[in-house]
Amino acid sequence: MSFLQPKSVLQLVVIGFLVVIAPLCLAILYTVQTLGELSEGNRRVTTQVVALNRHGQELQRDLLDLERRARQYIALKNTDLLTLFDKEQEIVLFNIKRLYRLSNNLDEVYLRLYSKIAELNPYAMDSQATEQIITQFDAISKVRAEFRSRLRTDVDQRISDNAADADKVKDSLLVMVFTMALATLMLMLFFSYWINRPIKTIAKEIKLLGEGDLTRVIEISGPQEVKALGHELEWLRGRLDEIDQQKQQFLRHISHELKTPLANLREGADLLAEQVPGPLSERQSEIVSIVQQNSIELQRLIENLLDYNQLPLQRIKPESIQLDVLGDSLLKNYHISIDNKGLHVSCHWGITEWFADRNKLKIALDNVISNAVNYTPEQGTITIESREEDGKLIIDVANSSPAIQEHEEAHLFEPFYQGSSVRHGPIKGSGLGLSVAQECMLAQGGSLGLKKHPLFAVCFRLICPSLEC
Repeated sequence: MSFLQPKSVLQLVVIGFLVVIAPLCLAILYTVQTLGELSEGNRRVTTQVVALNRHGQELQRDLLDLERRARQYIALKNTDLLTLFDKEQEIVLFNIKRLYRLSNNLDEVYLRLYSKIAELNPYAMDSQATEQIITQFDAISKVRAEFRSRLRTDVDQRISDNAADADKVKDSLLVMVFTMALATLMLMLFFSYWINRPIKTIAKEIKLLGEGDLTRVIEISGPQEVKALGHELEWLRGRLDEIDQQKQQFLRHISHELKTPLANLREGADLLAEQVPGPLSERQSEIVSIVQQNSIELQRLIENLLDYNQLPLQRIKPESIQLDVLGDSLLKNYHISIDNKGLHVSCHWGITEWFADRNKLKIALDNVISNAVNYTPEQGTITIESREEDGKLIIDVANSSPAIQEHEEAHLFEPFYQGSSVRHGPIKGSGLGLSVAQECMLAQGGSLGLKKHPLFAVCFRLICPSLEC
């Protein structure tokens, strides 16, 4: 396994975990080692301090015994006492040497004390021996006091040095903990980015596929299993692109195959309606009107199908639009259905001119009007109102059809969805009209949705911002 190219996300996570905890493990080991050294240092200093104090007390006791032994010998002249004096003198000199080896602060005072004790000689003392002993031991007491002071200073210095070493260790541990924590945080961020990068790339590519971007090649780096998933996505993109091209080719063919005979059908129906071949009876005129109405509705359904597939590729072309003229031209396409059903249509154009994409606004308004005409029952009412609000165009298309059920409202603008409401038009709808209308409004930064109306159960509101530069 290559460290930089692990075979799986699991291996990458394990590697990241081990690398991230490595600084913490090093910090723990360093702390344990440092605390061990500090503990050993404390134990050593404690042992030395105890030894110095104990030997200092023993020296003081031995000096008192030595003085007492000298006085006894001078008083009794007993040779056994002299022998004891010699032994005790050797013990005192040995203890002084031992203290000298333990301490670092006794060079000069050590020599003075050692020499004064070594100079003690009861054999050489005359009749004034008591005064000589007192004088010698007074001098020894003064040197011993200085010796004890030096020992105390040495003990205090050792304790102070040990405390200073402990403070240094504490500071070094704090610096080490901060450094290791920072290193751990940086490694966590690095491995989080390293692990999440291919996942985010995959999510991005899937989103682009969902948005219909099928032209760019998908390349995903990372662990081998992620690369394999990237290859699968690239294969899927290729298949979707191929299917999309086939769909576009099919739509071009069907558009040509349907529009050509439909145009001929409409032209023939118009000629008949204008009685170019000859006069028509009332019944014949009725039949021609039905043909005209159905051909218009069929043309709108075909255009909806084509528009639904072409809308994502169309660019916005803003221009000035006369809303009243556009509305009247659209209503003329449905005058046969309006007349046959006896519908009452009223238009109130509070604003008559707007800057937007003419084709998209026309498609949206046409589908909403068609929906109103087809679902409004006979002798029903349709109202179209426009106004400007907060710099946006508001067009409300309301009708007296039965209210849309609440559970259907969420699906109303989904492609090919058809609710339970009864359609009164001559041709069954495709379920694309409202979806295409909403896409047209969204493409201009606007919206299309259901709104409450004080008089009618159904009201669609188109909101379109001004696209004037």
